[in-house]
Amino acid sequence: MTSILKYAVLVLSLSLTATLEAKSYDSTQMNCLALVGYHEAKGESDRGMIAVMQVTMNRVKSEKFANTICGVVYSPNQYSWSKYNPPIKEPKQYERAKRLAYEVVNGKHHDISGKALFFNSLHKRPKGTVCTVRIGGHSFYKPK
Repeated sequence: MTSILKYAVLVLSLSLTATLEAKSYDSTQMNCLALVGYHEAKGESDRGMIAVMQVTMNRVKSEKFANTICGVVYSPNQYSWSKYNPPIKEPKQYERAKRLAYEVVNGKHHDISGKALFFNSLHKRPKGTVCTVRIGGHSFYKPK
């Protein structure tokens, strides 16, 4: 097999895998991811919002957190807004969050959070973590 053909097969395989993974998330799970993006990063660039959503997805994959998006989002003491479910006051930002959530679960973006499991806007490193990247007003952290 030529190198180009091998590359094409690899790209197709990765695309198919991402598509199959995305189909496993129903509209409720996708809404939870969009809400994370909206409430945590509506004032950030697309890159910043994507990184915040990727933290949620990294948590879903981690054994230390719930194994669904909504499970992660609504776990106690994870996202302060989730206790109150505040209304959507900026519909355009929410639409952007929904679009980016779809892109994230479909694998359109590599993990720009650096495999982070945590983020904050205080730029204070949680105990036992290292900073992977700063994007906009957020710093992202993964366990040491």
